[in-house]
Amino acid sequence: MNNTHPRDVQYVPIATDTLVLRARSWTRLRFEIEFARAKGTTVNSYMIQGNRTALIDPTPETFAEIYLEALRQCTDWRKIDYIILGHFNPNRLATLKMILERAPQITFVTSVLGASHLKEAFPDQELKVLTMRGKASLDLGKGHVLRFIPTPSPRWPEGLCTYDSQTQILYTGKLFASHVCGDEVFDEQWETLKEDQRYYFDCLMASNAPHVLSALEKMSDLPVRMYGVGHGPLLRYGLIELTKYYQQWSRAQSEREISVALLYASAYGNTATLARAIAFGLNKGGAAVQSINCEFVEPEQIRAVVEKADGFIIGSPTIGGHAPTPIHTALGTVLTIAEHTKIAGVFGSYGWSGEAFDLIEGKLKEAGYKLGFETLKVKFKPSDAILKQCEEIGTDFVQVLKKTNKIRTPQTAATPTEQAVGRIIGSVYVLTAKQGDVSTGMLGTWVSQATFSPPGITIAIAKERAAESLLYSESKFVLNLIPEGKHQKYMKHFRQSFAPGEERFARFSTAVADNGCTIFCDASAYLECTVHQRMECGDHWVLYATVDNGKLVQSEAVTAIHHRKTGTQY
Repeated sequence: MNNTHPRDVQYVPIATDTLVLRARSWTRLRFEIEFARAKGTTVNSYMIQGNRTALIDPTPETFAEIYLEALRQCTDWRKIDYIILGHFNPNRLATLKMILERAPQITFVTSVLGASHLKEAFPDQELKVLTMRGKASLDLGKGHVLRFIPTPSPRWPEGLCTYDSQTQILYTGKLFASHVCGDEVFDEQWETLKEDQRYYFDCLMASNAPHVLSALEKMSDLPVRMYGVGHGPLLRYGLIELTKYYQQWSRAQSEREISVALLYASAYGNTATLARAIAFGLNKGGAAVQSINCEFVEPEQIRAVVEKADGFIIGSPTIGGHAPTPIHTALGTVLTIAEHTKIAGVFGSYGWSGEAFDLIEGKLKEAGYKLGFETLKVKFKPSDAILKQCEEIGTDFVQVLKKTNKIRTPQTAATPTEQAVGRIIGSVYVLTAKQGDVSTGMLGTWVSQATFSPPGITIAIAKERAAESLLYSESKFVLNLIPEGKHQKYMKHFRQSFAPGEERFARFSTAVADNGCTIFCDASAYLECTVHQRMECGDHWVLYATVDNGKLVQSEAVTAIHHRKTGTQY
């Protein structure tokens, strides 16, 4: 990724009478878990020019100036008839206001809830608004008859997809997107995008899996040749495959044994950012997550989700020394209907005081609920390190629920096959990884040399491990090989439970490798590696990495190996 690019807007014809305007940000500029892969992103807007012109999803305020200039070059302001909003986001209101100043004739096309948000955002203006429900359509002329598919979810309750029968493009907004910036408008190299698409799904879609499946069902009868996504390359080549993956990934969520209700409200977006990071960790830990923004749902919906969940987590900002009204309502619902044996958690952001946390925590404890983690209180905007801590909180919370519900692998006698698999041995190593201010490490033995030229290795990592989310393609890590006789202290140390965000290396003598990761000074050897491929295999990820550099530190040392009795456990 070339990080010297300024922000720009790329506009390209993609079909008959249809343009995409891709506002491109080449670097990661926000502390958000979904941007953690640091590949930049695009914000895609679309223009359909029939006898009447419709603009789909104008960009956020940060792109407003260059986006409006690109629009001016593409059309006459007087010819824009409609703005279609696939979802509502306050950060786009400034752009909408600027467009209205130039084109007051515009009619907004949105969902029922989207229309309500618009009227609240522009209380002093008489907006022209068309609300679209199921089976609604809009004829732009020249064969461009637009159909609208409501796709509400707890994250985007006003969600609306648009289908153009003329071009057979389905404008999906958040669905099927990815945070990748580049010159490629379409997904010609679609197989290389799967990792980014899966990461995006895990961050933003997994906690809304039932709603994703509902949206896919509504779309299933449409003859679609292209997905006009909200971020990243447009999907034309890998469309069928990604749709199948979305179905598989979403169904896998509903089959999980543990479920968690994640309830939150957010004043300035910081608590919502924390919620997404915790949801990512819950999903990674193996829980089915129901993420609910309490500002946009009725108490009955909260009741239904909490009743089915094995545990629940409540996130709140502090406003004027109090929790906002939606959180008070949600907390009242929870205290009324949730069994007191359920494990709870509390988190949120604050500016000056943070009384909301004490209120929520106090009410839960008074009612007899046990907390699965120490209440997380974050001042102002969360950092990368805090978001990593949130991820680990979510993963650990799932393990607490599994222990509470006594969900574990049955301890039956090992079969002959399992005994045979257990005879496979591996070198004892400590893997260290670093990304920005976030560093972590893990003990492992599932490593093997894979290639001679270039020198390469494969490593298997359980999905819930903290290091896993720092090990995507192009990520750097160090593999520290531990010598016989010293491995016991490493195994004892790294097998203990660490608190989220806890320093893992403090008791050891360490140095820093050329790739920025940690070297253990008493390792027998170390390898500096780069991840090149990542494959999902059951309950583990298998990584193929090439060795960029290495050193034999103790030439006479024998690398420790780990002997197992069965192939069903470490």
